[in-house]
Order: sequence, then C-alpha cells, then structure tokens
Amino acid sequence: MGRMDGRAAVITGASGGIGWATAKRYVAEGAAVIAADIDDERGAEMVADIGGAVTHVHCDVTDPVQVRAVVDRCVSDHGRIDVIFNNAATSTGGYVADLDLDGFDASLSVMLKGPLHGMQAALPHMVEQGSGSIISTSSVYGLAASAANAPYCTAKAGLINLTRTVAIEYGRKGVRANCICPGVVETPMFEQVLGIGLITREQVSNMAALGRTIRPEEIADLALFLGSDESSAITGQAVVIDGGLLNEINLTGVPPLS
Repeated sequence: MGRMDGRAAVITGASGGIGWATAKRYVAEGAAVIAADIDDERGAEMVADIGGAVTHVHCDVTDPVQVRAVVDRCVSDHGRIDVIFNNAATSTGGYVADLDLDGFDASLSVMLKGPLHGMQAALPHMVEQGSGSIISTSSVYGLAASAANAPYCTAKAGLINLTRTVAIEYGRKGVRANCICPGVVETPMFEQVLGIGLITREQVSNMAALGRTIRPEEIADLALFLGSDESSAITGQAVVIDGGLLNEINLTGVPPLS
C-alpha cells in the first residue's frame, strides 16, 4: 500500500529539481500525476524517467486558462484532484531603486499569481469532493530577505499569507493549504546563483546548521507528507526545511563544533 494510492495530483514547475523529485516520489507512492511545465523537452525526459503514471502537460502558470485546463485534465483523466503543488518559479534581481518593473511583475506573476491561479482552479473540485491538499513552494526568503532580491522575497512572503488565507477560508470544507519554505536546494536555480560568482557552494553550505545544502528529494519527502493523510491536522503553515539555515545570527564569532 502506497501513501498516495488512488490519489491524483497536479504539480507545476514539474520539470525542475523539486518538481521532478516530487512527481517521482508521488508516483512511487501510488499517485497519478499531471506534471505541468513550460519546458516540454524536460517534461518528456521526466516522463521517460518516471514512467506511465505521470503525464506531462504544457502549462504557463501566468495564464489562468492554461492552469485551469491542467486541473480539469486531472479531474477528467482521474476523476478527482487530491493535491495541487504550486511549484513554478523564476526571478529577477537588482536593488529596489533600480528594479525593472516588468521583471518585478513577471516574478510575481509566476510565483504569486501562478499559485493563485492553481488554487482557484483546484478549489471548486476539492470543495465538491470534500477533501484536498494545496501545497505551494515558498522559501526561507518568504520569512527573511536579502539584498538585490526583492521580486523573489516579495512573491514568496505574499504566498505564505495567501496560503494562510486559503487555509482559513476552506478548512471546514476539508481542504488544507500549506507552504514549503526551502533553504538552499541543489537545483538549476541555485546553480545560476553560484554562476554570479559572489559566493561559493562551500560558503553557502557552511551557513546552515547541518553544514550542507538540501537535496530535491528531501523537499519531495515533505511534499509527500503534506499531500498525504499523515498531515491531516496541518494547515495554514509555512514549513521550513533549510538544514537549520534560519536558526543562527552569529554576532559573537564563536564557531559551531565540527
């Protein structure tokens, strides 16, 4: 018996590191997965890797019509939607006074309005069936901030309170909503950060209490927990999975034991 037997899920941003790992984990636990992404080539690779219980569908999450079509496809193919994992991400950067407004809007369109589109598409179905889990990828940057990262930080912070609002509004209809707040995960987006050349992987790893980065599979394990009955009393939460990154403000200079 798998922990997701008989369930159907939609994952956006599914061909990225976290999305791919989660789709694989869900299928291994018995779920049928509609994997939505704008990268059709990676989507085909993912389907070949995971197998027949996952279906790739092209989807731009900034378009509510496309998102609704993906959710409707899940319901049409599988008779229900038990989980929607809003995971698509992108970002631009720059200091606030110099931000490109089009880039700022694009970041919010993917990482804040995109999850809203997913929620609006999935909620009517979940309310009708009396159950459902909405999971969204926020970030430790939804709880803290860094210089030259306002679009990402703003979108991820807003997503946490949007999720809390959904939890309040729909909890009595059997629908739960939670955010995952990863720290530094070994994904292509992290590789882009390293490519800027201002910080090394070793420096980033040393910031966390565990002294390492996070694997996409570890985020997938949390997404599995939040999508299953094991988390049936958990809603409206921003669940941090960062290896202890947010725990320390070292003003003394005393190093940890190693």
